[in-house]
Order: sequence, then structure tokens, then C-alpha cells
Amino acid sequence: MMKKIITSVFAILFSVIAFSQTVPFGQGYIINGEIAGENNGFVTLRSFFRDGNEKVDTCFIENGTFTFRSPVENIIPAQLSVNGLRGFRIYLEPSTYIIKINPLKASETSIKGSKSTDDWYNVTNALKDEDYDVHMRRLENWVLNNPTNIFCSDVISSFLSYNWGYDELNKTLNTLLKPASQTYHYLKLREREEGLSTVAIGKKAPDFTLASVEGGNINLRNHLRGKKLLLIDFWASWCKPCREENPNVVVAFEKYQDKGFSVLGVSLDKDKTAWKNAIANDKLSWAHVSDLKMWNNEVAKKYFINSIPANVLVDENGVIIARNLKGTDLIDKLEELTNSYGFEINGNITGIDDGKVKLNLLLEGGQKKTLTTDIIDGKFKFSGVVDFVCMGQISLPTKNGDISFFMENSKISITGTKDNLENVSIKGSPQNDNFSSIVEYCNSSKNPLQTLTSEVVKRPNSFYAPLIISNYLAPYISNIELKKAVNALDGDAKKMFQYKLLVDYVAEMEAKEKVGEKAIDFVLPDVNGVDVSMLEFIKTKKYVLIDFWASWCVPCRNESKYLTQAYQKFNKHGFDILGVSLDKYRDNWLKGISEDGLIWTNVSDLKQWNSVVVKLYKLESIPQNILVDSQGNIIARNLRGDNLISTLNELFAK
Repeated sequence: MMKKIITSVFAILFSVIAFSQTVPFGQGYIINGEIAGENNGFVTLRSFFRDGNEKVDTCFIENGTFTFRSPVENIIPAQLSVNGLRGFRIYLEPSTYIIKINPLKASETSIKGSKSTDDWYNVTNALKDEDYDVHMRRLENWVLNNPTNIFCSDVISSFLSYNWGYDELNKTLNTLLKPASQTYHYLKLREREEGLSTVAIGKKAPDFTLASVEGGNINLRNHLRGKKLLLIDFWASWCKPCREENPNVVVAFEKYQDKGFSVLGVSLDKDKTAWKNAIANDKLSWAHVSDLKMWNNEVAKKYFINSIPANVLVDENGVIIARNLKGTDLIDKLEELTNSYGFEINGNITGIDDGKVKLNLLLEGGQKKTLTTDIIDGKFKFSGVVDFVCMGQISLPTKNGDISFFMENSKISITGTKDNLENVSIKGSPQNDNFSSIVEYCNSSKNPLQTLTSEVVKRPNSFYAPLIISNYLAPYISNIELKKAVNALDGDAKKMFQYKLLVDYVAEMEAKEKVGEKAIDFVLPDVNGVDVSMLEFIKTKKYVLIDFWASWCVPCRNESKYLTQAYQKFNKHGFDILGVSLDKYRDNWLKGISEDGLIWTNVSDLKQWNSVVVKLYKLESIPQNILVDSQGNIIARNLRGDNLISTLNELFAK
């Protein structure tokens, strides 16, 4: 008997120890729950961790009760659901919870024991007599006024983001600070933001093909032909708000279809008969498509639609120009677009003399169109239509300078002063705003060049990729990297003016890089003032690298270590280097030679870009180099980094 008692005591002790190891006192949560009217089934607790992972715990309902327990260090948002149905938000923290749930009546559900959970419901519950719109505005203001609160992203995710596009979500997320920006829902919203950026205003609407209600398929690109504006309308026969909105869409369609406006209905229905009946009953006399998969609709996923009604307005080129226009907002937008379709530029640059100002439209295929108008008291105006997003370039009178920007069919304002043209304000072009924010973000990073390169690699089909390459990357990357970047461009990028220029530049560069040509002789003084003839210098060597560089050129200086390695390894085998500098100041030139250990022969006429070698070799950027043999035959060009060593290894192995 004593033995049995002792055994029981040890069993109890073991279970207590096991539990204390799992949930040390004050370091975990215990949830004791009661469910009215539910004696069977299961309860699910889904926890959302700040690293973006989820944990799902499930327990069975026994006699109308359930229990969860687990250690927890931080306050963790979680969702409690009964038999896979209605969910209740709780925040997990070290505490004992008493939860009483009425699955059929949420108002009779109580959650006690957690201050964080109490705070959540105090923030998010609608106030007395507070309608939906007022409730949502209050929550938006709460988020903006509490940017460090861990509830912020959960509030956005649970209440606000359903009808938000990229701009609203991006702007709000960027206001959040730690620890609000270190939560599960923050990470998930950033993922959604990334997706929404692909269907933001100014982006090309993703193409799709879906089954038509009348049989056959409809392709978006083909359906756009002959239309100036198309509303892609996401709805369903079972959606009451959609059916209430349909009369507004009918009015818009009837009023503006003669002006090039049309609608393409994308249904999230499952029942084809119900879908067809709703089309007939609501008199929706435009084209309709669906895959009858409800929320698994492939097009809805592409456009990141998670609530309906929703819509996307695209122009004749398939570019998204507005989202979620409802009621009179749709009518107002169509009135604006059909009455003043095209672009309107209003400029005001103070301090500029009266005269003529030009607008150069840099169009697809390297084409240019020029418009001219008067500028009086600094004010000027342009209007017209562009077929596609393009670059605009304002040329002010008397060579005061140029202003470049992305332009599209919208109202654009340009304001600034003559003395500060680099910081003019350009508003009204979503694409220009997008490009400016990307450049600003990249410039503020620790490695702007690498960040810009990554931006092009991630989005090679974007409008701005060719501009980033030509304006920022080309002077600093190798010819091989440049060709790779240009060849990777696709989609919208190929329609930009700069794309044609880059293609032409690469072709010209490849022509210049043809080997088998003779190097052109030149004579320049070395550091001691002694003239050195290039052809005379190479006669006694097997191979010579003629390196065009300058002390002020950072990429050139970065190449110095590779040149030094090659010189040390192959000089005794007949390899030499002739450094040709585009410096202007002798002291800087000599200092660069000394600092980088350039112990080979160095020459320069100290004329920078007016140097004779610039004209002879048509240099447009540095660093550049050519590898020649003793006869002056060019056998390789622009060998940089490890490529120089590997090329010399092959040559001297023969």
C-alpha cells in the first residue's frame, strides 16, 4: 500500500515538474474556456509570431470546456476559433484567461485575464452610434497617432487594408516605428504591399484570359483594342454591396460608352446560373468573365482583390489610372478623363526671362517629339496626348537648364526657381513619384550603387529600369555587366526612349571592342617629363595592357589592386602595363600613382577629357583598357577584375 502511495506521489510530482518546465510561473499563458451549446468539436488557437511564422494548436471540447497552455515571452496576437468557424482575436501574454464563448452571439462572448486583449477591443470596437465610415476613419487616425503600438498592423490588416491600394498601404506602413514594425501582421502587410506595387496606379494591368459568360474566352489585351478606358469590375451575384453598386456602373457605362469607355465584369461567382441571372436582372450589358472559383479566382489573385466590389480603371495602353471608383467618384473621374483626355503641364519657374520653352517628349524607339510655347513671368503651359508613359524634358530659354521627369496623361505641375532647378517640385505623375522615391531610397542606403543594381535586377520590365542604368549605373559598371543589364530588360522597359539609346550604345560598344584591330600610336610624357611612344614601348614586351584611368575616378582606383596583382604575377614573363591618365592636376596624378602602388610606366598630357587619347580611342568613360601584343594588335578589351588574371593565364599557358 505504501509503495502504491509513493508511486502516485511521484507520478503527480512528475506531472507538476513537466508542466513547470513547459510553462514556468509567470512566463506562460493558461486559457480556460467555456462554450455555450457546444459539447463536442474542437477549438483552434492560431498564434502569429513576429518572425512571420504561425503556430496552430488544437484541443477538443469536453463537456463544453477547453484548455490551452504554453510558455510565451512577448505579447503575441492570436485567433481563437470554434469548429473552424467564427474567430475571436486575443493577445497572448503571461496570464490566466477565462473565456466564455457564445458561437452564435458574439456580444455574449467575454475574454478576461489579459490587459492587452482588453486594450485591443477598447481600440477596435465601434463606439455607440458610430457608423462604419466613422469607425474606419477613427481607426485610421488611431494608427497615425500611435505609430509605435503593436496593434497598428493588426488594425490595418483586420479593418483597413481591404480597400487600400499600394499608395495608401505604403504611406501608412512607412509611418510605423518599432515595435509596431516588428510584428507578424507588419511583415504580412509588407508582403501585400510588394504585391500591390505590381498593380499600383501607373503600372501595366496584368494580362489575363478567362471564360466568357457567352462562351469562348476573353483576353484583356485584345478586349482593350478600340477602347480609351476600361473598368475591370470585380463583383459577384451573391455580394449585396456589389448589386447595390451595379446601377452606378450602368449609369457610367451608358453615359460614356460613346466616348470610348467600357466595362469588363470579372465575377467571383461559383454558380453559373446565379451569375447569368444577376447579369440579366441588373442589366449589365457589357462583357463578363469568370472561372467560377469564387475567392480562388485567378484574376482576383493577380490583382490582389480581397474584398468586393472592387475595380481597376485602365487606359487604352492597359496602364492602371485609378482603383476602386464607386458611385459619383466613378462618374467624376470619367468626366475628367473623357473631357480632358491627355496631359496638361502647368509650369511656374520664377526668375526665368520671357521667351520660348520647349517640351521634348522622349518616345518609344528613340523617337523624339518637340512642343514649343511661350514662357511669361516664369509661367508656361503644355497640353497633348501621349500613347505611353515616357520621359518629358523641359528646355528653358537662354540655356538656363533642363528639367526631366516621367510623364503620362495626367495633370502635372512644375514649380521652382531659376537658381535651384535641381530641386524643382514635380507633382501629378505617379510614375515620376515612384521613380523619385526609388532613387531617394537607394541614395540613402549604405551602398547606393548596389541598391540601384538590385532594383533593376528585381524589376527589369519597369518604366524606370533603363533610366537607372543610363543615368546611374553605366559609368560605374563593366561593359560585360552593362550588356547583361540591358539584355535583361523586358516589357515596359523596352518601350522607353532610353532603352533604344542603351541598345545602340551596347552595339557601338561591341563594335569598338572587336579585336584584331591595330592600336593607334600616341606619344605622351611620363612622370619625369620624358616622352613615351606607345608603339615603341610595346615592342620589347609580349603583352601590354594600356590602361586609361584617372586619380579622381573611383571605379578606376578600385581596379588598381587587380592591375597590381597581374603586374606582379606576369611581369617577369613579358607582361607590362602602360598607365594613361586623364588627370588635370599633376600632384593628384602622382599622389594616385603612389597611393595605389602603380609601379609601371605612367603617362599623361594632363588635359583630362581634352587629352589626345580621348579623341584617338573615342573614350566616353573610364576605366577602360586594351590588351595588345608586341605588334600593336588588340587582342582583348576592358579586362577588369579577375577577368584580367584569367585572360593572362590563358595567354601565357599557350
